[in-house]
Amino acid sequence: MTAFIHHEDDQSLDSTAKDTAKDNSLAQARKRRVEALRRVAGIWADRTDIPADSLTYQLELRSEWP
Repeated sequence: MTAFIHHEDDQSLDSTAKDTAKDNSLAQARKRRVEALRRVAGIWADRTDIPADSLTYQLELRSEWP
C-alpha cells in the first residue's frame, strides 16, 4: 500500500519507481504464499484415522490431557 502525502512546501511525495518495485515484490511474495497454501490445502482430506471435523479432533486430543 502506498500513502500519498502532500505538503504545501513539497512538490509531491507520490510513489516513485522504488516504491513501485517494492509494491511489485510484495505482490509477488504474496502470490507465492497463496500458491503454497493452495497446494497444501486439503492434504489430510482423505485420512480416515482422524475426524473430518476439526473441533471433534481437537476435543479428542485434549481428552488425553491429565
